[in-house]
Amino acid sequence: MGFKAYQLGELIGIVLLLGSTAMQMFYLDPLKREIEWRLATFSIQQSAQVQIKAVHDNRIVLLQAVNAPADKIREAEADREKSLDRFKTADANISDYMIDKEGVEDFLQYAVLGLFALGTLLAGFGRAMEMRAGRHG
Repeated sequence: MGFKAYQLGELIGIVLLLGSTAMQMFYLDPLKREIEWRLATFSIQQSAQVQIKAVHDNRIVLLQAVNAPADKIREAEADREKSLDRFKTADANISDYMIDKEGVEDFLQYAVLGLFALGTLLAGFGRAMEMRAGRHG
């Protein structure tokens, strides 16, 4: 028993539909989740950065208010800069990751849409031909 061309087209269409669904489920959705997690982490990190800067600024103001030695104030300022520099590195790492993954995510979304559209078209055409053949045969 051989397949007719439209039956083969319908089968290929169903395979493309399954492929697009699998790509969505196993690659695109996890990628989106990872990006969302990194954005949430970035937001928390930004909040922590503001709080740490405020703590260090308060420390410096208090040292100045009690007329602490200049070397203690310089040490506090250096500690503040050292703490904030760690955040700058982390900020750059997150932005680099986002820039790297943005193009991949866009491409995969277009691929999923294309596979889904082509699969639907082939499956629908195959089903229509099957119904037409059933009426005539």
